[in-house]
Amino acid sequence: MNRASLEWYELLGRCLIWVAGIVLLLSAIGAIVIGSSSTDIPILSDIQQQGQGIAAIAALGGGLTSSGLLAGVGAILRLMSAERLDKLGPAPGESSRDEAPAQAELPLAESRRRERTEPRRRERE
Repeated sequence: MNRASLEWYELLGRCLIWVAGIVLLLSAIGAIVIGSSSTDIPILSDIQQQGQGIAAIAALGGGLTSSGLLAGVGAILRLMSAERLDKLGPAPGESSRDEAPAQAELPLAESRRRERTEPRRRERE
């Protein structure tokens, strides 16, 4: 696989995790709405109230199950794409940007260390 495909898979994994959170939130809202709605039929009032509770629990359970599946698939997809991206190494454009400042700072830090240690050695002699 090339880098562009793996980055798209990683983005898809992130989107699946966000969608899982949205599904969980909407199922909780749906369960609250179902549980708090009040449409009374005089003949079937007891059965309807029990049915609303069962429907609310079913909505919450279904949302929890589907959001868990979405989050699991998204996490697996992200882990697999991240592993393969690590095997490929840094992107050609990223390596020159990230490593160049670090290499430029390294000699400066070493020269400062040398300046600090050399005068002390001279004073001791």
